[in-house]
Amino acid sequence: MRQKAYSFFSIRSRRIQKLFDPGYYTAQYPDVSDYGGGPLDHYLRHGFREGRDPAPNFSTLYYKDRYLKTAGIERNPLEAHVEAGAARAGRQTWPATPEAFHAVQADVVRPYFDARYYGSLTGIVDPETALLDYLAVGWRRGLDPRPDFDGTAYLHAHPQVRLLNVSPFYHYVSTNTAPAFGQAHGDRTPLSDIVAAIRPEFDAAHYRASYADVAASGMDPATHYASHGWKEGRDPTELFWTSYYVRTNPDLILSGTNPFFHYLRFGRAEGRKPNPLGNTKWPPTRAPSAAEWDAVPAAAALDAARVVVVVPVYKGYDETLRALHAVLAEPQAAPFALLVLNDRSPDAPLTDALRALAARGLFTYYENPTNLGFVGTINCALDMTGARDVILLNSDTIVFGDWIDRLLAHAARDPRVGTITPFSNNATICSYPDSDRNNTVALELSPRALDAGAAAANAGRWVEVPTGVGFCFYMRGSLIAQLGPLDADAFGKGYGEENDYCMRVLKAGGRNILAADVFVYHSGKVSFSEVYDSEYTQGQAALLAKHPDYTLRIERFVATDPAADVRLNLDLYRLARAAGPRAAVFVVHAKGGGASVHADHLAGRLADEGVRVVTLTVTEGAYVEVGLFGAEGPYTPSLRALSVHDDYRILARFLSWLGPLFIHVHSFYGLDGTAVPVLMDLIEAAPGQTVVTLHDYSSVCLRNHLVTREGLYCGLPGGRPCADCDCAEARPGQDRMARYGAFYRAADRLLAPSQDVATRIEAIFGPLAITVAPHEEDLPTPAPRAAPRGGSVRRIGVLGAIGAHKGSNVIHALARDARRRGLAIDFTIVGYSDIPQKMDAIGIAETGRYAGSEEALALLAQHEIDLILIPSIWPETYCYTLSIALVSGLPVAVFDLGAPADRLRAAGAGHCLDPALANDPGRLNDCLLSLDLSYTSPAKVPTNIRFASYRSLLRDYYSVTGDDKAAPPPRAKDITA
Repeated sequence: MRQKAYSFFSIRSRRIQKLFDPGYYTAQYPDVSDYGGGPLDHYLRHGFREGRDPAPNFSTLYYKDRYLKTAGIERNPLEAHVEAGAARAGRQTWPATPEAFHAVQADVVRPYFDARYYGSLTGIVDPETALLDYLAVGWRRGLDPRPDFDGTAYLHAHPQVRLLNVSPFYHYVSTNTAPAFGQAHGDRTPLSDIVAAIRPEFDAAHYRASYADVAASGMDPATHYASHGWKEGRDPTELFWTSYYVRTNPDLILSGTNPFFHYLRFGRAEGRKPNPLGNTKWPPTRAPSAAEWDAVPAAAALDAARVVVVVPVYKGYDETLRALHAVLAEPQAAPFALLVLNDRSPDAPLTDALRALAARGLFTYYENPTNLGFVGTINCALDMTGARDVILLNSDTIVFGDWIDRLLAHAARDPRVGTITPFSNNATICSYPDSDRNNTVALELSPRALDAGAAAANAGRWVEVPTGVGFCFYMRGSLIAQLGPLDADAFGKGYGEENDYCMRVLKAGGRNILAADVFVYHSGKVSFSEVYDSEYTQGQAALLAKHPDYTLRIERFVATDPAADVRLNLDLYRLARAAGPRAAVFVVHAKGGGASVHADHLAGRLADEGVRVVTLTVTEGAYVEVGLFGAEGPYTPSLRALSVHDDYRILARFLSWLGPLFIHVHSFYGLDGTAVPVLMDLIEAAPGQTVVTLHDYSSVCLRNHLVTREGLYCGLPGGRPCADCDCAEARPGQDRMARYGAFYRAADRLLAPSQDVATRIEAIFGPLAITVAPHEEDLPTPAPRAAPRGGSVRRIGVLGAIGAHKGSNVIHALARDARRRGLAIDFTIVGYSDIPQKMDAIGIAETGRYAGSEEALALLAQHEIDLILIPSIWPETYCYTLSIALVSGLPVAVFDLGAPADRLRAAGAGHCLDPALANDPGRLNDCLLSLDLSYTSPAKVPTNIRFASYRSLLRDYYSVTGDDKAAPPPRAKDITA
């Protein structure tokens, strides 16, 4: 047996030996030197199964997973390449880029990767982005791809994997035929089981009513949803929104799992939300009391009316009586008649009530001698109204305020307007907050308050639409006379007749519009509901027969969504309302770091003082994103990133509705040069005070931190305003700087977290009214000064998120110099860097992102750090990581530059190093090794380490009182209809 095995491996050796590089293999994998059989024998027996590479131009795992696509690694990829013959010429044996390899790896691990879990660690929502982040950098930061896989433990158990430069999870999945855990994704539940599981909670009536094609097909609704509907974004109940559930649970995207099935089986117990609003529907409508009827005035007679409100009635006692009462109860400037037509209602109590109310002279009442259906009833009404304008109003609606006057105002502005439809919760393309949805789930505002909000947010605004919606449908009388009534012959008892009429209006040169300043509540399909399923399909067929272009017009409207901005206005108005009467605005960037930490802390403190913070987050280019800090705000589906240029008026209106105490500008970093002065204009014109914090140098350096593209601190010598900066693309220009200077001088309060940044900014812009106000922090009591550890190797801890301006290249150069010279010094990044692969290659460990100061302090202790080095090469304006270092009890070293050096001197602790050492790693290493880390009284707790504290942020930090509040936004009486 021994001889046969030897002969077999000899044959295999000869087959691949020309492609195998023994020198590379031995140098790359030092542990192989302990193997007695030689490097090639090791590769053939063990190495390829472990994913080791046989040569610098052949990646075992890349080749296996790109071309062989096998589970596990039983076949030697190098041998497979040799055996491929002529096919070898078209195969890459080494990935062209790291990204190309990541794409191959992603295909292997995707079924097992838990995007939701990883997203909880990183904040990354998109599952594919999360997967690629893990494969590229996440694993280097110690992050795991799923809760039951410990990457750190795997690397300890398989140290050779570190040398492959691939993630431990990819290595495990790729080299194992059957991973020990189940797939995170890929539900294979039989369709019949899914249907059985969802049927008890599936709302078949809702599904049929919402999707006429399903009703027409005769297919079982639950089966349709399970097989097709969920993929099309259809909703199985009014409270479960398929698209929302998939969008907010990205792990489902990878799995192909039916979302409603997932929710019932797992999601509900896990606390996942089926929709963004909750489970409270709009309250049921109740008929008015006798006292309410006694309080309403009568409508005008037909011959005295400017406009006639026509309400056809068939069923719905409570809904119909409430609808009629609302029309009468809301006073209008324009005289209006109310014409109620009873289409032979089967509801005797309803008919009795209508007759009694009509007998009191409250409205004009007519009963059809026979049932005419909706279209016939409306045409009967049009015969009675003559050439007057009419508003067709469903008997399951509720109107508010001066709704008629607002509709007529739109009609008066343009004689071409033939039909007008208002916003509603249930009005297809005129629906709010979601277009083309029956919005049955209640918002935070009542329908009456929504109408008042629409009137305030969209006063006088309208949007042209291809068709109106018949629940509330203004028709110009002169056009009725010209075009004729609704087409009863084609549309029978209803569904499609108003669409046909609108198409006739368009083809006659008229316009159909959405009145964005009116909101009418619509419960939906009450009066004529029993004919819906049968008549809808027939109506749609008749509509398309008369107007083949109807579908294209609707599709174009939906695709371009011209009503998005008027829905956005109402979203923003509601957001302003939700912020409350005491609000502040923070202008922040989205790049993280100290400015974000400070803003988050202030927002939390302000919330404790009864002030809600609204954020304007700067994104790349010329956009800002509006949000509400902390608690979840109102549902605002039309809210989008707003252009500082194109959406200036929208932003200005929002700020006027909000009426903030103050607008606190933390940073404009990320905005392009044309957008910054525009946003400054907007802020200066807005209500409330302007507060600015000098977090960075974006006013004088487009790169924000005075570090050139070569990674060198420019020095800002003598306060020179960068006018002749060698770093051309970072040069801000004199006009921009002049605008910044004017903005600083106009601010009500200009804050600097340190005297250093105040001095540097004043050197450029001249004297400014700067108040030095250090950041407030929540930190543990400073620890006693630690006695030196006394080890043979000095362990340097680098704290924080280390980019180029924070000294990542400095640390890498130090480690490289230490390795070359064999120095007894070791570097650990307690945090992470922007060059993790380079750091890993030179032997620098990164612990990954820490959650807060307590975890950072624990990591410093765990890694037995001797000295904390903060290697920032720019003059930081505060430095949160220095605060953690100061309370750690460990000695600290910084470059003698910016706020960190000033703060370290004030604390009477640590070492301020010559900034020139940043460019001389040899001298800097020598300096670090020579520092005296001992203290005369190791147990003494430092008494001169102090951090700012403000008893009241409003009073002591912002110098703002309640009297400084601007006028509040208009309020609507929040009465539930």
